[in-house]
Amino acid sequence: MNEEEIDGVLGELQRLVGMPLSNVWQPARDRVVLGWRDGTLLVIVPRGPLARLHTIASRPTNPARPFSFQGACRARLQGPCTSMGRAPTERIVRLAFASGALELRLTGRSGGLWLLDDEGRVVASLEGPAPEALPDLPERGVSRGTTRFRPEGDQTWNDAAERRFAAEERRRREKELRGRLERSLARAIQHHVRLLENLGRDLERAEAGPEVRHRADLLTANLWRCERGTRVVDVEDWETGQTVTLTLPDDLGSPQNVAQRWFQQARRLERMGDHVLQRMDGVERELRELRARAERLDELPLEELVRLERSLPRDERRSGPAPSLPWEEWTGPGGLRIRVGRNEAGNRRLVFQASKGHDWWMHLKDRPSAHVVLSVAKGASPSLPHLLAGAQLLLQRAGMGDGEGAEVQYARVRDLRSVPGGGATVTVSEERVLRATRRASELSGWAPA
Repeated sequence: MNEEEIDGVLGELQRLVGMPLSNVWQPARDRVVLGWRDGTLLVIVPRGPLARLHTIASRPTNPARPFSFQGACRARLQGPCTSMGRAPTERIVRLAFASGALELRLTGRSGGLWLLDDEGRVVASLEGPAPEALPDLPERGVSRGTTRFRPEGDQTWNDAAERRFAAEERRRREKELRGRLERSLARAIQHHVRLLENLGRDLERAEAGPEVRHRADLLTANLWRCERGTRVVDVEDWETGQTVTLTLPDDLGSPQNVAQRWFQQARRLERMGDHVLQRMDGVERELRELRARAERLDELPLEELVRLERSLPRDERRSGPAPSLPWEEWTGPGGLRIRVGRNEAGNRRLVFQASKGHDWWMHLKDRPSAHVVLSVAKGASPSLPHLLAGAQLLLQRAGMGDGEGAEVQYARVRDLRSVPGGGATVTVSEERVLRATRRASELSGWAPA
């Protein structure tokens, strides 16, 4: 949004000054909805191509697991709205309340949304851990962007903004969903083509059933001529009138056993043939349906695209490989498990989101290092080999060579506390320390999962 668009929307929102909030919701990672006492719903999207601020008619559904920024806003924003305005010459909006405030920057890549306390300190950020202070503004002047919407007729600025951004979001969602479905359907079509090829080979093997049965009939009709231990017998084929040589496998025992096993094999092949034909019919029908869906994909509206995606098997909805976790997992003897954070964000998620309170945490004492978590049973303590393997991974990540050592601190995860604004920094109670020396041999039997 440019300055004209922001001013138009804010001008109409001045009626909310003096009115308290009724609630705060965060329906998605990138947006927040503020609800006022009179039923007004204000959506805030601080970054991306559709960054904006305007009222909406209905509130999107919240996810099953709420975001932390929502909880921080509910706890800090108290009392009526005291002011709502834009900073001169900047696309910065501040919403102040009797207690707490929100600063919204609609400044492109540098944009964001921060929760402030009464002294102006940053309490929470929409996009992650709260910084110590608000980031500096980009070095540029007033936005000269073209105004993309204006009220028409009896429309308000907020009505025009909602209509414009709702249509644009719908187009973007439709494009993204259509692309995802194209990849999913292409993958499903390839899978069905390969399946048909495999079924075709199975059918070729099943077609040998009548030949095996005929061979079993010929042998059965000539068993009277076969002595125990006979491995080769010449018989007359009553269908062709020619002499046929039957070779009896050594591992099937007597000629009577060979005939019985050939009849069993013939029955299996015949049943397999019937099953393969039925399966091929079903796969060919599914393939025709998939190709028909792919051909008319460009014609389907968003609602039909959503229904189509839901109708696909879960494995065929994936648009690519599953995202890798921000930690590395190692497995060792007896099923022991160790996880190592890949970066600061991974360390924080590993310790405070993906670990249990009875797991054990490890870190190099008084120096930067990865965070390591040892997975143990509830009420149990890690064994010495488990601890030493975790220490070796810490020393390895720190770039230490064989023979170099350091002190390693460890504690239960429940004895850690996050430092606000400190990234992955933690405070530790009930700490224990061991001295570890880098020896690659102590990781024998351990490997990345």
